[in-house]
Amino acid sequence: MIIDKYIPKTLLSLIIIYFSQDILYTGGGSLIAQAILFAILAISGFYWIKTLIAKTKKPLFYKAWTALLLLNVLGYIFTADFSFSSHFGQFKTILMVSLPFYPFYYFTQKGKLHEKDLIWFFLIMLVVTIAQFYFSRSQILSMRSADNADIVINIAYSFVFLMPFLFLLREKKTLSMLLAFVLVFFIIQGAKRGAIIAGTIGMLYFVYYQLKTIDKKNRTKSYLLVLTGAFALVYFGYTYFQQNEFLIQRLQLMSEGDSSGRDTIYSNLFNAWLNSDMINLLLGHGFGSTIFLSDTGNWAHNDWLELLVNFGLLGVSIYLVLFGAATKQVFNKKWQVDKKILLLTIVSIWFFTTLVSMNYTSSNSMFQSMMLAYLIGSNAQKQLS
Repeated sequence: MIIDKYIPKTLLSLIIIYFSQDILYTGGGSLIAQAILFAILAISGFYWIKTLIAKTKKPLFYKAWTALLLLNVLGYIFTADFSFSSHFGQFKTILMVSLPFYPFYYFTQKGKLHEKDLIWFFLIMLVVTIAQFYFSRSQILSMRSADNADIVINIAYSFVFLMPFLFLLREKKTLSMLLAFVLVFFIIQGAKRGAIIAGTIGMLYFVYYQLKTIDKKNRTKSYLLVLTGAFALVYFGYTYFQQNEFLIQRLQLMSEGDSSGRDTIYSNLFNAWLNSDMINLLLGHGFGSTIFLSDTGNWAHNDWLELLVNFGLLGVSIYLVLFGAATKQVFNKKWQVDKKILLLTIVSIWFFTTLVSMNYTSSNSMFQSMMLAYLIGSNAQKQLS
């Protein structure tokens, strides 16, 4: 299809524009934002169907990803409360995260999505996310009467999910190191404890990746550059962290058992599932049930509990298969080491965030979906006809 030539860059541009709400145009559910989101989902849905009906062998990861998406779609149709806006918002976010996987998977297989496309997306998206960070910060501060800059900014997770894109700059190690400093700065500035830990995991893999992809023609110079950059990154991160008393206090509270109410939410939800009948144990209580059963009016903030309560052991089993398929791909002997480390990084950050926050129900995870699609698609490149 001739149109396939233009869709990848169009879709990447639409995603950038969508995440530019309140920066380029009025957000908060505006007509422009909804129209752009509709276009993203419509294009993604088209390629979902296109890949689904294609007479080619699908990798296990694709099958598990599709099973999780179908489970949520059917769960929403048959068990959600359509009059409850939070249910619709949750469903919309799940579609935002899940559906874009398919066009990026398709175009990678067809050889029409390249690293350079994802690199320019990352560079522009990084600027947009920084702008969003300061906008969010100003909005929070404007609602305070006290002059106190000690705030927590959820957008910190966006910088974590952008981190794997750094790995695509393997031939531009100086630039990738400089951008790593930028990501670390904003992750720490966001003061989200989960994001700090996830970002640390990502940075450890990033340094290892830099060492494993050294240019053998200039081995000494490359090692010196990477080790100097890694030392500077660690020193900068540690020094900047030590200067952030608010973050240190939050981490100390976490070590003393403070979990921002998650312990109560987790206990309530697990007991609600455990004390259910056999059908609820196996199939759960239905889409978005966690917000009712947590007794706090909050979601689970843990993917596994979200799936366990909503879709029972069936939901958790599908998620386990999905992680198993991704982990198995890490040990693919036909893959180059750079792809293996990149996928391992994504899976590690992904798994950690499922434990302490929301992943498949968080819009920031769209960046993760894109990278997963690119890697999984590259393993079966040019299979689609």
